[in-house]
Amino acid sequence: MNVILSFMLVLMPAAFPLRAFVVQTKQSPPVSVKDLREAPIQVVLDNKTLQMSAYPWRDFMPGAWGPDGSPLMVVLKVTSTERQPLPKGLRLDHAWVLFGEESWEVSDLRGRLGPRNEDQDSWINCSASPACQVTLRNGPKWGPRVRVDVVVHLTDSAGKEYFLQAPNQYVQRSD
Repeated sequence: MNVILSFMLVLMPAAFPLRAFVVQTKQSPPVSVKDLREAPIQVVLDNKTLQMSAYPWRDFMPGAWGPDGSPLMVVLKVTSTERQPLPKGLRLDHAWVLFGEESWEVSDLRGRLGPRNEDQDSWINCSASPACQVTLRNGPKWGPRVRVDVVVHLTDSAGKEYFLQAPNQYVQRSD
């Protein structure tokens, strides 16, 4: 089972064309943990219902991270329930992972523009695709085998802001 999970973790980013690897972190969120936990699990933008899935894990494979494993990593994906392209101009700005009263904020979400532009980055723009995926890295060492809540902050083309939540996500362990 752990071999299959490890294999899936390697292949998961390749299965989605739009992805970013984010390492910049910030310790204190501009909104309270209580407010983040009240974020909805679906929002409607341009007559499209958006939801988010999240896959948090820590890597304990021998030799890679040492005996206490890797920091927390989270793959999150915002999708349209109708499998339609996401609203034009939609942007992911921030992400939070909540564990009890603790929070890990990843701000200034930016990603590589592509293999030819390795030195350039841009905001994570999610339009024209039915899914937008981001990988958060270098988090705290919570878990594994605990539950966390994952929240993202979205901005539409008019500058209106939304929060979206994937609550009660189980932190996996890969060996």
